[in-house]
Order: sequence, then structure tokens, then C-alpha cells
Amino acid sequence: SSGINAECPLRPGVFLLTDTRESRWLPTLICSSKHKICINSALGFDTYLVMRHGVKGECEVLEAPHIGASTISGSQLGCYFCNDVVAPGDSTKDRTLDQMCTVTRPGNAFVAASLAVELMVSILQHPLEGQAPATLDLNDEKQDSCLGRVPHQIRGFLAHFSSVQPASHAFDKCTACCMEIISRYRENKMGFLMEAFNDANYLEKVSGLADMLENTNFDDVWEFDSDIESD
Repeated sequence: SSGINAECPLRPGVFLLTDTRESRWLPTLICSSKHKICINSALGFDTYLVMRHGVKGECEVLEAPHIGASTISGSQLGCYFCNDVVAPGDSTKDRTLDQMCTVTRPGNAFVAASLAVELMVSILQHPLEGQAPATLDLNDEKQDSCLGRVPHQIRGFLAHFSSVQPASHAFDKCTACCMEIISRYRENKMGFLMEAFNDANYLEKVSGLADMLENTNFDDVWEFDSDIESD
């Protein structure tokens, strides 16, 4: 992590192009703690994800999501781990080669890499840079940079050569970017990292995920899911 910490202040942003989910956790945490632009690119066999992580101000707090809002402030956007309800673990254990995202269509990586570069350029050309808002309204050009749209995510599907641009809010119990995790990391970097590496449940405890899961009534979750399917 020392190399990333040293280089991070010297660069306008960081690209995450690593092969596994867990290898993205520490760079995501470092970028979050330093309020740095982070562009993440991930591949499936015939799918790709290119996304930017939210960049919070030094004293900025996470707001509650506004249901139905068409625009999300750049400081309130989620990171790669914000949709997870478990801490990152060993994603390659007991998986075949094709399940490790190692096997992918020949042009997939080039498409994702190109979009990642273009997204970074669009962010840097926006007046708010990393705090540029993301909009779900394809007709809303008020949030654009001089180069056009600055989406939160680009999810592509090569099977039918299409893509979508969803946006999601940051999670207040995220294991990579919530304030409790960042505060612990800043207080004692190596001590915090050693705890996280040696205890698979540590991040869930610190972030509050463990308490949330313990207090969740999963019967209500399944009932809610059934209601959606019946609708």
C-alpha cells in the first residue's frame, strides 16, 4: 500500500484494473481516504463494468438516499463495494477458470479500457471534477461536462451489443468507503490492515454490516421480494 499512498497525491486519479474483487478493496479504501478520483473496470465473459467512485469532501457527510431522485451528487455516489452486504473474500477459491473472469471475449477488455479512459477525461473536464453529479435522465444535459455525459456506471453486454448507465447511492456501511472504515484506517493504517487481513469478519464488524445483518428479519426480506415478483 505504500506505493499507492505515495503515488496517489501526484496523480489526477487512479484506475483499478485488477483481476479479482478483493484486490480492488485496498486501492478503493486509499482513494476514499484521500478524496481521489477512482475509475474501476471489471470484466465478465461477455459483460463489462466501468464506474467512477464517489468523491466526498473532507467534512462532507453521507446523506440518506432520495427515492425516485433522477440525479445523485458526485459526493454521494457509491463505490464498487457499496452494493455488497459481505466483506470481500477469496473470490477465486473453488472456482473454475471461466468463473474467475479470466476467460473473456477478445474485444471486451479493450472496450472497457477505452471507456474507462474516456470517463476519466470527462470527469477532469467537468467543473466539479470528481464531485460531478450523475443523472439517470438521458435528456438532462445540465450535469454534462464540455465533453458530454459523466455517468456513474457503464454496464455493457456484448451478447447484444448494448449498455446501460445506472447510478447508485453510497452505502453508509460499505466495507471500503464508509466513514467508520476510513477513520479506523487513518488512525492506524498498518494495524487496521493487519486486522482486516487476519480476521475475515473484521470489516463487517467495523462498518456496522454485522449488526445490520444480525438485526435483519430475513422473512420480511423474502416477503418483500415475493411482493415485487407478483407485481
